[in-house]
Order: sequence, then C-alpha cells, then structure tokens
Amino acid sequence: MSFMSGLKYAAVFLLTFAVAPLAHAFMVSDSLRLREEVQTDTLPPGVENFPSLIQVTRPPADTLKHFTYAITLGGDYRSGNVQRSLYTLVTSFDYFNPKSILGLYTSPRYTYGTINKELQERELFVDLNATLWYNQHDVYLMGFGVHEESNLRQISNRWYGGAGFGWRILGGRKVPNTLVKISMTNAIIFEYTDFLNAEDVRVIRNSTRIRVGLTKDKLAFNSTVFVQPALNMANLRWSSLSTLAYALGKRLALSLTADHTYESVVLPGKKRTDFHWAIGLTFKN
Repeated sequence: MSFMSGLKYAAVFLLTFAVAPLAHAFMVSDSLRLREEVQTDTLPPGVENFPSLIQVTRPPADTLKHFTYAITLGGDYRSGNVQRSLYTLVTSFDYFNPKSILGLYTSPRYTYGTINKELQERELFVDLNATLWYNQHDVYLMGFGVHEESNLRQISNRWYGGAGFGWRILGGRKVPNTLVKISMTNAIIFEYTDFLNAEDVRVIRNSTRIRVGLTKDKLAFNSTVFVQPALNMANLRWSSLSTLAYALGKRLALSLTADHTYESVVLPGKKRTDFHWAIGLTFKN
C-alpha cells in the first residue's frame, strides 16, 4: 500500500474515531441536567478554568520507553473565618513506540473545591488523542475525543472531537537537534455543550494549535496557544498554557504554570476571560 493510499484510509479511521463519541452526546436529553443550585465567583478568578487541551502530541522525554506517565498533585486549605479547600489532580499517560505508526495520548484531570464545607467547584476533563505516522514523518494525521463537566461554568456535559494534521516545524525528523522546538496542528472540531440552565450549543470549530518548547540543562519551558473560531456561528474560544519546570531529580520537578482562557459565549453573570497560575510538584517515570 502506498503512503498516500494509507493516508486516505487513516483519515477515514480518524474521522470515525473522533465523531463516534459525539453521536451519543447529541442525543443527550435535557431531562438529565443537574438541578443543583450553583454559587459563583466564590473562588479566585480563573481557578475553575483549565484550558481544553486537545491536539496534544507530547513526545516522551525518554524515547526508549513505550509508555510514560506524569502525575501532578496540588491543593490549598484554609481555616478560620473562612474554611476553604481546593484539590487538583492532573495526569498524562502516553504510548510511544518508534516502530509503530500509532500513538496514543491522554491527559485526564480533576478539580474539587469547597467553601465552608459546601461544594463550589467540581471540574472533570477526560480526553483521548491518537496520531498516525508521528514517528515516521514530520507531517502526520491526528484525531481526538474529549468529555468535560463543570459546575462552575454550569456545564452538565460537553463533548467534542475531531481530526486533522500536525506539522513538526523544528525538533522533528528533518531538524531534530534544535534548542527550540516548534510544532503546529490544525483540526476540525464538532462540539456539543449541555448547559445546566440554558439552551444546548452545537458548534463546528476550526482549531489551530502552536506549541513552543525550550530545554536547557535542568530548566524546561513550554508554551501552547489554541485559537478556535466557530465556523457556523459567532463563537470564539482561545487559550494559552505556559509551564516553567525545574528538575529536582530524575522523577521529580518543581513547576510554575500559567494559563489564560477566553470564551465569547458564556452564561449570564460569567466572565469571558480567566487567568490562573499555580506552583506544584510533578512526578513522572
């Protein structure tokens, strides 16, 4: 089978993989919406909004390992006049085999927060990303599916998925030994959002991601920017995520993360822009 013929069959496979979870999402009944009353603006602005990480293709640090993982734990607890707690779990699991045309990546995360023992924040993000020919070519195919839940943004369910291509501009097979690594991806996304107290939103987006990475001795810097305009309505979403990490050992790193998100379509009383920064420890193999 020629490479171009393989691309055609792979594109059909990725589109099927990406759209399959949406078939269920578009049939979700409004009667399944949660009826809880949500309090807003009780936690620091931006804490609730981790950017939606799609089109993720992270080459593992050690290419001899076929499976890599990283787990980051964070938390905040305060007592006295106000009793507040916030806990976060951020993970990543990657399958990488230089001899295989298939790569799998996922980055589930969960956030839970209370004030005076009353639930204020419960955020869930689960994704699955697949790539084809990432190890063999600087230009490759990709597909993904994502599920989100957020009581702070009053989202009962959000499903989206899509397919597209990626390009390793610097740091790929043709130009591997560079201090700075740059990559770009572009995909078409089909998205469904079931709001708790508003009409459901179905939107088709074009998603462009640009990623820049720099590693020097024990320091590593990575920055990712997503621009996601809707194709069928006035609806724009963009986000940026930047991380500066310092290796404390072979498996442990101290990290500083800042993210900035914007959504043009939000519920009444919600802000369109959020900013969040955090310091944490990351454990990885």
